[in-house]
Amino acid sequence: MSKAQEIQAIVAQRQPLAQKLGEIDTHLENLYNSIHQLEQQRQQQLTHWAEDSSTESKLQQLSFLNLSDRIQQGLASLHPLQKRFSRNTLNIGVIGRMGQGKSTLLQSLTGLKNEVIPSSSGKACTAARSTILHKEGSITTAEIEFHDKDSFLKEVIIPYYEKLHLTPKPPSFEAFAVQDLPDLPTNSDQTQINIYQRLKDDYHSNAKKYQEYLGKGSLTVQEQSQISNYVAQTYDEDYKLINHECLAVKKVKITCPFPSHEIGSIALVDVPGLGDFRLGDESLVIEALGQEVDFILFVLKPSKDRANFQQSDTELYNLANKALNNLSARSIFVLNADSNGENQENCRLSKADLDSKTIKIPVLDCVIADCSSPEEANSKVLQTVLDNLRENVTELDRSYTQEKIRDLEASLTTLKEQLKIAQEALPTIDDDKIQEKYEDLFEDFWGKIANELTKLQDRLIANKDRPDENLKSQIDTVIEDCEQNVTLPSLESIEYRRNKLGSYDSTYAEYQRELRTDLSRRFLDIDIGLKKTIENTKLEIVKVLIEDCGLRGLSDAEGPEFLQSVTEQIPAEHKEIKKAFEILSEFNLSYRGLIQHRIRSKLETLTPDKTAKLKVGANGEDLLESLKELYQSTVYDCKISLNGFLSEPNQASFAIVEEFIDRVLRSETSEKEWRRFLRKNKAQIWGDFEKLQNQVNARQEWLQNLDSVKRKINHLEDALQKL
Repeated sequence: MSKAQEIQAIVAQRQPLAQKLGEIDTHLENLYNSIHQLEQQRQQQLTHWAEDSSTESKLQQLSFLNLSDRIQQGLASLHPLQKRFSRNTLNIGVIGRMGQGKSTLLQSLTGLKNEVIPSSSGKACTAARSTILHKEGSITTAEIEFHDKDSFLKEVIIPYYEKLHLTPKPPSFEAFAVQDLPDLPTNSDQTQINIYQRLKDDYHSNAKKYQEYLGKGSLTVQEQSQISNYVAQTYDEDYKLINHECLAVKKVKITCPFPSHEIGSIALVDVPGLGDFRLGDESLVIEALGQEVDFILFVLKPSKDRANFQQSDTELYNLANKALNNLSARSIFVLNADSNGENQENCRLSKADLDSKTIKIPVLDCVIADCSSPEEANSKVLQTVLDNLRENVTELDRSYTQEKIRDLEASLTTLKEQLKIAQEALPTIDDDKIQEKYEDLFEDFWGKIANELTKLQDRLIANKDRPDENLKSQIDTVIEDCEQNVTLPSLESIEYRRNKLGSYDSTYAEYQRELRTDLSRRFLDIDIGLKKTIENTKLEIVKVLIEDCGLRGLSDAEGPEFLQSVTEQIPAEHKEIKKAFEILSEFNLSYRGLIQHRIRSKLETLTPDKTAKLKVGANGEDLLESLKELYQSTVYDCKISLNGFLSEPNQASFAIVEEFIDRVLRSETSEKEWRRFLRKNKAQIWGDFEKLQNQVNARQEWLQNLDSVKRKINHLEDALQKL
């Protein structure tokens, strides 16, 4: 089997694993969301059981936040693995500080020239990450992916503000581009000053020049001379940036045929050099290594004068170790030897320090090679990498995956234990307990409504034959108005109308009709007294229902409107009590219906055909005197007649209340109808019962949420078994 076939076999072995990890990733995401919802539900449950100290204590002892964090950590560890195993290449990351030969090694391995992978001295390349893929027989092609404005602000600009303690932070790219940069704090050191200068000279001053590329998406470039515009920063003799488009680049993927045709599905990841004054390098390294790299080449060039490792070398290793599992089994150190051999001895001494572990940078191997030599780069460096990839990477992948799965399974075991405790946290509230409480409340209601309505009925019986004070007062008011505010004509008016009509008799008849009409209109105000008494009777019944029987929960309405509201809520099948409320709600006494037809007979004295005419020879004064006498006698007769109605409102009140009581208390089905009607509205009526019902609903929702989490655990465990 050739090298290319072996590499392809490794890639093929990963695909089923990637698919299964993808399923696990989905189940983990679902489980994480369910646990998060369960924790929110736990907080809500505390409000339902605030007066139950035992249950409250059990709920407070439960905490799903820690488990939620552990599931999230599982997601964070498996998601990069799933992305890594989904790739159709094995990726080798090349990292090193500036000036160590990283770009030179990449040129030697890929055959690309300086115009694509700049290795010249001067200012650093763009911080964009480049992935270089081997594709036999292809032409060199670069796919450029640009930042959008949001990702550029978040990933490129804001880190400068945070590192340099600049405030306020820009809320948008547009704000960053047009507003002046905040001043650097006065206590800043030289490194911070250099970083600030880069932010100012490159990103802020040139914002209008590169912003057209933000949000552009991607761009394919096949002309090699144009690729460097997006990969490398080019400066003029005054150290001013020329190619501003490179600042907007997020990452680059370059496809080309590598000199060694037998390497197969290999890709090199050029992680930006560290040590200059741009920010974001550390996050780029971690992101690249965690998701896109299977193996690492650390590139270091010892000087010809000394072989000492620097602190930055171990810091770089530690940085990589955060992102890539089993780094010691996934990396080699490349000591870059000068082609003229000037630093050869120091390379040898550095290798001895690594091999003897004098320097604590554990790697699989250490290779001394001239990175500028394609032959040595391929025969020494790449060959060592390929040998290790073929021998180790599959086992490392499976071992690391199983390690993460074991961590995940431990978290699931803890979670299931917590779910068992949560299952018993809330007390059981069965139907019998609910029914018993309802029966107690109904019996109390039934006793109160019978007692209070009967007492009201007794009071009305005692008063039913007595004059109604409301009616009496209103009649007195109307009669007083009739007596004191007489609308009799003046003599002048009488003469004027007599001349118009031609006789005193015709004038007298017309004035009679007008007085009769006026009196009839005034007596209509008796309605006020009649309605007030019936209104008060209804209010007394409403008071019994709300205050004594506790039915306020049925409606917020007041007075007679409460009766109407309850009427509308009673189902049609509860015929007796519904009819009782309908009759009471609609009942009213009116002057027109009860009294008017009787009073009209007393007004006949003001009807011309039914009263004596004027004496022969009568004049205006005689006419006026006759009108006065006739009017006064009519008012008196009406007053005497109205006094005969004074007990009517009390009798009507008694009658309607008795009818109401007979239907709601004493009919054959009334108690059964009340029992069924109140059962359906028990939570509205009784606060304690509402709380109990809320607890029943809360417990049901709690158990449903627990079952949902259990199902998601089962789905996840099934997926883990298939891994």
